[in-house]
Amino acid sequence: MDTPQQQRNCPPLFFGGIVSVSALIKAEDAGTARRRILRVLIEESRFSSERRRVAFLRAASERLGFRVEKITAGEAEAISDGPTQTHGGIFAEVTPAVYPGSRAVVPGKGVFYAVLDGAEDPYSLGHIMRALYLFGASGLITGRLPDGADAKICRASAGMSELLPVFLCDAEEAVLRLKSGGFRVAAAEIRDSEDAASADLSLPLVLICGGEKRGISSKLLSLCDFNVRIPYARDYIGSLPSETAVSVLAYEIMKQNLPGAVAPSH
Repeated sequence: MDTPQQQRNCPPLFFGGIVSVSALIKAEDAGTARRRILRVLIEESRFSSERRRVAFLRAASERLGFRVEKITAGEAEAISDGPTQTHGGIFAEVTPAVYPGSRAVVPGKGVFYAVLDGAEDPYSLGHIMRALYLFGASGLITGRLPDGADAKICRASAGMSELLPVFLCDAEEAVLRLKSGGFRVAAAEIRDSEDAASADLSLPLVLICGGEKRGISSKLLSLCDFNVRIPYARDYIGSLPSETAVSVLAYEIMKQNLPGAVAPSH
């Protein structure tokens, strides 16, 4: 049975930092959030030093229905899982996330999904989600996420983990669904592979990448239509870190399919 999955036995979740909190607000405003903001906590000294941010958060609270509360420096220290500079005295308490399953993975002509098989490090996952969001992926499909690591993933992704659609489901089932909808499936796999820069990565496409410990499972590899590799300038028998490989391949997919991509703004 393919039903949305909610995190279980989850203690209160606190996301620290204005970047993460802003991403949560943006997702709720867009109607794509997989969790709700219950309240935003602001260290009391920030009410005078961060007036514009406080005004932004109060306006969002009126719009979305969460509370804004003051906390002491000691309370902020107790909530934080890192040094002050990583959260700036601002936190959001949120509900556990609800992740859609494979039935929510919708085929389409201009669509690119990434499948991640076996990645478990929250910082690596955050970097992967940031790259996929920025390079235009329609979503990430994965079989599991590390328990209790949501805030770390969000911080590592600069908030983009909350904006990228994530499907928590049996990856094989999702890939079969997409193949039946006309998707080609590529694996980041060195054997019998072609250079990603010269491969046909036109959409709709599924890109399957493995974690660094185990790589891609044989079941998923059997569903792939072709393999792609990233060439090196120097001789090396190992592989790139997962987040680097996904970033390079997602960029190549964007380059082939979105020639008018938006330049970064500063």
